[in-house]
Amino acid sequence: MIPWTGFEVEPNGDVKNCIISKDVIGNIKENSIEELIGKNSSIRQEMLLGKFPKSCEGCYLQEKHRGKNFGSISSRLYYAKEITPHLPKDLLENADNFKLHHVDVRWSNKCNLACTYCGSEYSSKWQTELGEKITKKSTTDNLKEFLYSNIKNLKNVYLAGGEPMLMKENKEFLELLLKHNPDVHIRVNTNLSKTKTGVFDLLCQFKNVHWTVSVESTEKEFEYIRFHGVWKDFLDNLDIIRKTKHKISLNMLYFVLNYKSIFNTIEFFKSLGFHDNSFVLGPLYTPDALNILNLPKKVLNECKTIFQNQIDKKTGFLLQNSYENVLSYLTDTRFHANIEATKQTLKIMDLRRNIDSKKVFPELYERIL
Repeated sequence: MIPWTGFEVEPNGDVKNCIISKDVIGNIKENSIEELIGKNSSIRQEMLLGKFPKSCEGCYLQEKHRGKNFGSISSRLYYAKEITPHLPKDLLENADNFKLHHVDVRWSNKCNLACTYCGSEYSSKWQTELGEKITKKSTTDNLKEFLYSNIKNLKNVYLAGGEPMLMKENKEFLELLLKHNPDVHIRVNTNLSKTKTGVFDLLCQFKNVHWTVSVESTEKEFEYIRFHGVWKDFLDNLDIIRKTKHKISLNMLYFVLNYKSIFNTIEFFKSLGFHDNSFVLGPLYTPDALNILNLPKKVLNECKTIFQNQIDKKTGFLLQNSYENVLSYLTDTRFHANIEATKQTLKIMDLRRNIDSKKVFPELYERIL
């Protein structure tokens, strides 16, 4: 339903159907958002013909084990659940139809963390670290005009970044939503390092908010992976959003640095009261050097066994679906392993940041690196 109802805007101005989509429709620096919506009719036509666009294969793969079961972590099914009940019955019957009901907007790459697997495209902190010039972001006037003129029609809004808590554009957007569309469903993807920015206070005034919190390790590992992040601050802020009674999901990436500790991390959050339906775990695809598939086959086989054991417990919900998807990735994906690239990447990062990954991940070094 997304090609008929919404779009995603990247920090550099690229427009796609959604963050999972592989293909870029165009860029708001070169075309108006209305023109890009028109260009997107080709994918709508493919879907009407019963085809499965390659650009969307990420969701189809995530649904591999559960079909159209809403227990799948597939974004396609997430939006089907959130948006489809509000749609006119005939909207999805014609490739030329479009009515804005959803937007995923990432106004800029402004971010206060430099996570190990991220880069300057999504983090201004990475740009500063690499000495890259931070250029003025692309114009968003046309985008804002289109969104604000349709603000009453929005049923679902996704705020990400960068770090959405730090963006003044989100403050302006949320103020208008609160005034004209207070019942809209809002999903916010945050590193949860800052809550005193004005954006958080506005979010707390909406009743339908889904917090998607990025975290994949604890304590020292957390602070290495999420460079500039502070574990205690994260836990304090997590306590704050839990008091809102909003829905919270823990968004986790699985890669070289947490190949073993991810399971302890999940158990830690369970001990805080998080349910199996709170976890969304998936493999890190890029950068290649940190991909889990760089690990030796013996270690990967051990990981597969652990995942299979977790699946056999039949816990259900999104956590089990996550385990199923990761196991499929470990089993079925072709990948050119290069553990030397992993070593070199960590060495360069350690030198630049004046930290020591060997002290943070001793078992990884003793056994593999």
